[in-house]
Amino acid sequence: MGKIKTAVILAAGMGSRLQDVTNDMLPKGLMKINGKSLVERSIEKLRSLGIERIYIVTGHLHEFYDELAKENKYIETRKNRKYKATGSMTSLSILEDELREDFLLLESDLIYEVYGLIKVINYEKDECILLSGKTNSGDECYVEVRDDNLYKISKNIQEIDQVYGELVGISKISLALYKEMLKQYKDFNNKINDYKNEDNFFKSKDKKAKKYDYEDAIFDAAQKRKVGYLKIENLVWGEIDDKNHLERIKTVVLPKLEINLEEKI
Repeated sequence: MGKIKTAVILAAGMGSRLQDVTNDMLPKGLMKINGKSLVERSIEKLRSLGIERIYIVTGHLHEFYDELAKENKYIETRKNRKYKATGSMTSLSILEDELREDFLLLESDLIYEVYGLIKVINYEKDECILLSGKTNSGDECYVEVRDDNLYKISKNIQEIDQVYGELVGISKISLALYKEMLKQYKDFNNKINDYKNEDNFFKSKDKKAKKYDYEDAIFDAAQKRKVGYLKIENLVWGEIDDKNHLERIKTVVLPKLEINLEEKI
């Protein structure tokens, strides 16, 4: 495993559940918390750990990220023009011809302690899907592990036999895993195209959702190969999808980051 030099931030989503806060005037990744946006926080952490190039895959209100890229030569933006109708794996697939080495993959709506990022980068295996313990944050992505491999992910805890952890949204992706994810993504699209009646497809057991996200590709890839993962039980982190998440960040996550000297007011 070589030194990680590249990161990808997925930032195409519309953030519709936060429109009361953003007024649809700003992508949620650029929403400021204590005077600094979520994506800016991630960029600072990534740069401090030696990341040389950062791709931001945009969609909704892409021009804000384009401006950020103009101000920083190490940032490049790529737009998912079909962001309204597709999942995050479509965004990641846009970089198929550009990603030629292992990379970090992050969601844009995260706030987290740098410790988690350091552990992911330094994890002994070529890939590392970061998991946390129970957060009670709402809208969690529960993960089940079997035979020392990722087995299932779901936001419905009833679909998980035994919860091992929660998906954080920070991963180290090897080039080999990325290629397998792309294969799973293409297989998914081919299955859709093979069905003349989409309703029959979406009612089938093949897939449960029309949009195919990067985490779906990771877990489908895990059926073909071992995928490395790491659980940090008490990781300080949160995502912001709605106003409840935002309140949790302000009342629970930020105070802990302040104690860790990662937030200075």
